[in-house]
Amino acid sequence: MSSLSLLGLCFICLTRAAAAAGLHSNDYLVALQGDSIALPCGTASFKSCSSINWTIGGEFGSVTELVKAGRVISHRYGLLKDCSLEITHLELNDARLYSCDSGALNSSVLLQIPTITEKQTSAEDTIELQCFLNMFIGYVACDNSTGIHIEWSNEDGTPIEGNRFEFDNPSACFSKLLIKKKPTDHHRKWTCQLSQSDVVKATISYTTTVEDGLEEVFAAVGESVSLKCSNTSCLGLGGCTQWAMCVERQWRDISPDDLQTNANKDSSFVIGKVSAVHAGDYRCSESTGQQRALSKYRLHTLDVTAESGPGGDNLTLTCVLTCATECETDFNLTFSGGVLKGWQSGLIKANNTLIKKLFLPDWSHEITCSVHREGALMASKKWRSVNPLQTPAWIGLPLGLLVVAAAAGLCMHMKRVHNTNAANQQSSIRMSHVYEVIQDEEQQRRSKRESSATADSFYDLLQSINYSETTT
Repeated sequence: MSSLSLLGLCFICLTRAAAAAGLHSNDYLVALQGDSIALPCGTASFKSCSSINWTIGGEFGSVTELVKAGRVISHRYGLLKDCSLEITHLELNDARLYSCDSGALNSSVLLQIPTITEKQTSAEDTIELQCFLNMFIGYVACDNSTGIHIEWSNEDGTPIEGNRFEFDNPSACFSKLLIKKKPTDHHRKWTCQLSQSDVVKATISYTTTVEDGLEEVFAAVGESVSLKCSNTSCLGLGGCTQWAMCVERQWRDISPDDLQTNANKDSSFVIGKVSAVHAGDYRCSESTGQQRALSKYRLHTLDVTAESGPGGDNLTLTCVLTCATECETDFNLTFSGGVLKGWQSGLIKANNTLIKKLFLPDWSHEITCSVHREGALMASKKWRSVNPLQTPAWIGLPLGLLVVAAAAGLCMHMKRVHNTNAANQQSSIRMSHVYEVIQDEEQQRRSKRESSATADSFYDLLQSINYSETTT
């Protein structure tokens, strides 16, 4: 307590000194562990950092120099061109009061790191989470003048809903979330969001564990889901782990042939294509000894079906959540997307299902059904409408006409090619016949000429013989 008082007194003195000099002091800065941050040296600009000194406050009012006359003393810190103090890889021990002195001007910065812790309570059915701005010596209270505000939310950032939650804010820098525990809070994430002057500065999450609890999983029909076994001492499916599903309140082992596992990494149970029959409780346990449960899951499935009216215009969408056991009262189904011109039914509980219907007078482009748990979005299933003019029959009609037209064009082309070839062939035949006739006539003329020549020669020979006889 004395250290807190001295540290607070030191900070107040520095702030008052800055105010007296007419300066604005950045009182609070928030950063997460592991991050990097630059602490500004007031609001003034400097041409040179040769006169800048940075100090850090410690326990019992002690002060340690970090930068002296523009020279960095500690290797964990750096001095930027604007004389800001840079701190990398923040640790909780860095959450302290920092002071910058330029000789004529002074400023101070209180660096705090948001933290979530789980506090053990006397009530066994209650979980208490605390989110606060932490320092190296622990929590230091702050008032509303800082502009700091802490708000709890689900993992997806939506507000937490339900009567089993309570919120308590002792100060602007400290907030409690009280949860009435149930088994499905196992491995569930809770988010603490810290803002300053309506600007979000930091967001951190915490995962609760519940003894003998089970992790709740929601999956849309048709998607894949992987359930991991928490055992790390026995890799693969070689014989030390066994998956089972609860059927009619009895655990039934799942055959290794039904498991898609990577023996080098884990013993996960993978469902490649989820359907409603997969809804149920699953566990991974040791296959030897007492069969101690290593992981437990409760799987719920979400699906959307469509049915058109007699005329084909009206449309009814049915969103169905199939629960592993009985659907809890904090589950809710909603429709979104498209133009919801119709009306929605209320939630209908039937056995282990939760049903909601949407009646539409005409076709919409896309409708989404979502399941929420205590305000948090857990899973969604989209339904895309198919306009009758876009069905395969209507699409096939113009396609068929194009095919017929193409076939007709091809047929006409082939016919023209065939006719052209036939005409060329007939012309060739006729020309061949004329050529043959001409050749025959030429041969006949040649024969006549040869015959005539032979006759003349024979006549001359006879004349010679007659002339010889007369002379004798």
